Amino acid sequence: MAHSRVGMSAPKPLFGEGLLENPYPVYRRFLDEGPLHFVNYKNGAWAFFAHCECSMAIRDPRLSARRTGLFALTLPPEQRAEFAELGRLLGLWMLFMDAPEHSRLRKLMNRGFSPAAVESLRPRVEAIVERMLDRLENAAEADLMDAIAYPLPMLVISEMLGIPEAMHQKLLEWTDAIAQFFGVPGAQTPETMRPARAAESALTGFFREAVAERRKHKGTDLISLVLDIEEDGDVLTEEEVYAQCVMLLFGGHETTRNLVGNGMLTLLRHPTALAELRENPGLIRSAVEELLRYESPVQYTARIAKEDMETCGVRLCAGEPLLFILGAANRDAQQFREPDRLDLGRVTNPHLAFGAGAHFCIGNQLARLEGQVAILQLAKRFPRMKLAQPRAEWVPNSVLRGLRVLPVTL
Repeated sequence: MAHSRVGMSAPKPLFGEGLLENPYPVYRRFLDEGPLHFVNYKNGAWAFFAHCECSMAIRDPRLSARRTGLFALTLPPEQRAEFAELGRLLGLWMLFMDAPEHSRLRKLMNRGFSPAAVESLRPRVEAIVERMLDRLENAAEADLMDAIAYPLPMLVISEMLGIPEAMHQKLLEWTDAIAQFFGVPGAQTPETMRPARAAESALTGFFREAVAERRKHKGTDLISLVLDIEEDGDVLTEEEVYAQCVMLLFGGHETTRNLVGNGMLTLLRHPTALAELRENPGLIRSAVEELLRYESPVQYTARIAKEDMETCGVRLCAGEPLLFILGAANRDAQQFREPDRLDLGRVTNPHLAFGAGAHFCIGNQLARLEGQVAILQLAKRFPRMKLAQPRAEWVPNSVLRGLRVLPVTL
């Protein structure tokens, strides 16, 4: 029997106290009760928790990634005009597009993120991480977020885009403002949206100048590659170039930072697994996949119904949102044996940490590379490393799960 909003009781409290600190017991309760639930997202939304349903429905072509309208959904109509430009600029990100526009952009940009192109960066990433760890060699304590997790992804993606290091701190501030905005599951307010609007505008302006400069003096960086791409006579428009650069900078930093931070926290909480990795470095690839599953950097994503439709027994009206709780799907006992156990050698691991389908994260290979290099070098260089405090300090963000700090003794 299909479910709909008609006759629904109040949304179930998913987003609330306790979710940030440890969402997995909350997810387990939902999973035990069924694969999908009506939850307290914006004005209420259906959410898929089970792996099978998430994996299937997120690929449904009747669902749209054009969901930037959700951000201002809870604002009074008279306030929405103030943020129309923010919605328009975000709507130019490939992340928020559907076919055929998404397919065209993805095809053009895949070249810069092919497995071979990313793997060629391994020596450079290893050198960057080694230099960072050299600074900690004689230290008794360190904050791994400040020392490694924050600066590494920004250094790598900025180098790929040809951005000078002097700009990194300002870029971090701008991308963090957008991340905080994305992480509000309830009612947005003008106060929560204005920093994101300013950051998106500033980043677009920055890349407008960078692209103009690169047109005069092209190099081997990713912006130059994007400008040079011409396949079947198809090229990116100026605004599309700026938007994809902003998206790549944001995605290349925010999620990879949390992969490194969450991964190291998980290993330090599981010293036997950390010792196993140190003794068997060949485990690093499967270890990173397991860390992505176990403590996913992206906890959920959303889609919008393009039309009145039914999916997995739920009736949706056109324009209605649907959530995919990736962090829950990655702990689904129907898909993963002993899902709450960390197993660095897990053989079958179809996690959804990078999403699925047409919008599977374009930077997944780069994130994996940085995670592999940073986590393995940390494990090898500091065999006595321990957590300096028992309680994790999480950034208050329901979408992008990551640490504020990660203090350790070396």
